[in-house]
Amino acid sequence: MGQIPVMIQGKVSERRQGGRVTGLKLQRWRNGRNETRHIPADMVKTVRQGTQGYAQFMELVEQYVAQREAEVWRPGANVKKKHTRS
Repeated sequence: MGQIPVMIQGKVSERRQGGRVTGLKLQRWRNGRNETRHIPADMVKTVRQGTQGYAQFMELVEQYVAQREAEVWRPGANVKKKHTRS
């Protein structure tokens, strides 16, 4: 995870005006709202790398969580049983 150089949350998509592509934008969900930012031409490569880095990070997180869950559910794991009164 620490070897991912750039991470940017969101999706890169085209900006259109009158049916023409006029540039690129970054869309993401922030503070309960959809946030859209224009991507300057000189930052397109960096932003694309960042969104790919974020996707890679999230994939690694999901793998880690799945592994930790498997440890809990393996046979013989220290699982506390709830005592019931008879």
